[in-house]
Amino acid sequence: MVKLTDVADEPDQADKGLRLLPNWSLIRKVLYLGSFVMLAMLTQYFVNAADNLMVGRLDDAAEATASQAALGLGMPLYWAVGGFFAAISYGAQAMTGRRYAEGDPERAGQVLFNAVLVSVFAGALGIAVGWFSGPHAVNFLAEASEEQKQLGTVYVQLRALGIGAMVSTFAFKAFFDGIGRTYVHLIAAVVMNVFNIGLNYLLIYGNDRLGIPRMGLAGAGWASMIATYLGLAIMIAVSLAPRYRQRFKFYRLKNFDRTVITNIVKLMLPAGSASLILMTGFLLFFKFVGQIDADMGTGNTYSAATKALMDTAALCFMPLLAFGTATATAVTQSLGAGKPNLAARYGWDSVRVGLLAMIPIIAAFLIWPEQIISLWAPNDPAVAAAGASSLRLVATALPMLVVAIILSQSLYGAGANVFVMIAEGILHVGCLVPLSWFLGPHLGFGMEGIWSAAVIYVNGLGLVMGAKFLAKGWRSIKL
Repeated sequence: MVKLTDVADEPDQADKGLRLLPNWSLIRKVLYLGSFVMLAMLTQYFVNAADNLMVGRLDDAAEATASQAALGLGMPLYWAVGGFFAAISYGAQAMTGRRYAEGDPERAGQVLFNAVLVSVFAGALGIAVGWFSGPHAVNFLAEASEEQKQLGTVYVQLRALGIGAMVSTFAFKAFFDGIGRTYVHLIAAVVMNVFNIGLNYLLIYGNDRLGIPRMGLAGAGWASMIATYLGLAIMIAVSLAPRYRQRFKFYRLKNFDRTVITNIVKLMLPAGSASLILMTGFLLFFKFVGQIDADMGTGNTYSAATKALMDTAALCFMPLLAFGTATATAVTQSLGAGKPNLAARYGWDSVRVGLLAMIPIIAAFLIWPEQIISLWAPNDPAVAAAGASSLRLVATALPMLVVAIILSQSLYGAGANVFVMIAEGILHVGCLVPLSWFLGPHLGFGMEGIWSAAVIYVNGLGLVMGAKFLAKGWRSIKL
């Protein structure tokens, strides 16, 4: 077990962000935790990406492209609702990490007990909101075609049925991440992914010998929803192991504490609002792409290309989010141990590692954009051609994406959730949404105009998060 706080609380150049290379003796601790979180999130990513990859290989190219366009709406809608309630993890992880670093395992277990209670109610509400609001949201957002609207409605409602499991899974994940057992969610995610791919294959394409009909995109929705409940079952099973149950004593009724619940919810609401704002911005972003498809008579081509671009960018986003989650654990435990300078060093050194990791990815996006996009849509060459230049634009934003994601997660670990929410809200409402409409449908710069707005937004977010982390107010937040 890695000890994150057995390092002297000494300030160094990391506070000022001036050193180019990370302190490897320090960052190895985050890399150890981050490797498990990263693999788990990549595996979780493939649960969702498998839907896009597999429907993109349907024999009917028109159905494949329309299904991918529908997924472009379906996934952000799923994360808009589910992500809002799953933000319970931010408060639960920060509080667990603090209690664990203070040497109080039973109070850390108390956080999980109350987080699970909150997740049951939040998950049920999330299912209801997703199921009833999903069709109306798709009807408003779907611009490319009637097929996109019909397919998207079915998919969104099926995925909504899995929101309850998703929220509770994140409550357990927050606890295990907070105590440094980041490999627990990795185990669940791997099993989920393997199961989801197998069930996807059977339900999307059908199997005559087993009497399973070809369901297309609806089959992908069923498979992903069922896999989510399997993941929750695994997390619960691990929590019942004696080495956790006996030490942390979380399954006791006397652990119920209104103050703990209140604190979890207080930290959840701004983090969830930030997630909701983020997804709403991307949904409107996707709506503007659909308008371009409709205006140019290209069917679902640009919408499918945007979905491929988002999934490609997510291959960068998810590992960074995972590494940021591990950094958040290091930050919150350092603050819990009374070492704010160490917390700052963890944040900046994680950024340095992320920047180094982006170098080959940036090169690949610049050199082989069309080939990368064609991996998502092999049966429709027009999709790859439509998105190639926009992927090159995405490459230019990757350095600041590193800063934005890792430092925002670090600030969540410190408890600065309200600041992150406000920053996200201002940049989405004041930059991403209006600028993507202005440069895209309004001025007629097409896909490249819309994705230029996204690049500007990412750079702005990186600057804001960097400035906040350079300041020292977050070091004194009490949880």
